[in-house]
Amino acid sequence: MSDITDKRPEKLASAIYLITSFLNDQEPLKWKLRSLASEFISLAVSLKESQTVLSTTRDIILNITGLLSVAKNVGLISAENNDLMQAEFAKYVGALDYSVSIPDFLKVESPRSEIKKLGEGPVLKDKSLKEFGAVSVKKNSRQNIIIAILKRKKEVMIKDVSPLISGCSEKTIQRELSAMVQTGILRKVGEKRWSRYSLA
Repeated sequence: MSDITDKRPEKLASAIYLITSFLNDQEPLKWKLRSLASEFISLAVSLKESQTVLSTTRDIILNITGLLSVAKNVGLISAENNDLMQAEFAKYVGALDYSVSIPDFLKVESPRSEIKKLGEGPVLKDKSLKEFGAVSVKKNSRQNIIIAILKRKKEVMIKDVSPLISGCSEKTIQRELSAMVQTGILRKVGEKRWSRYSLA
């Protein structure tokens, strides 16, 4: 078994636990993803001993990547984290010593020749999953806070959000809100400092 299939499962599972740590404990996707990550680790160890678990491992990976896509689509995790995980799982599947057809949702949107190596994109600066989420998880955490606030209040303005997110300037929060509007998570009414935001 190659080095990538020996070591990457642990890093992938750790990354799943990291990005789901910001999800509410009442969110079923959090525990489903963690359960699949644990099962994935167990099967990855068995890959060294038996070829019969390859198909099951593939199915679990498809489940994980499918749920990650759902989590991204509903705003539970950031697009950056989702794309990174999709690319890393695709790389792992490609390294397995058997023929498997990867469905479209397991691939990131950009062409394979343009997929950046881990650490070369805007999210991570280290070429190892051990540094996963240093920037993107913070961003995802801010989005989760904003969504949580809007679940309690019908509308918010920047001044309502900024006191609740430590270590961020109003400009950073403004950019975050604008990005969430562009991705269809939020709806915006008004302009500049008088803008009001609500869940789309």
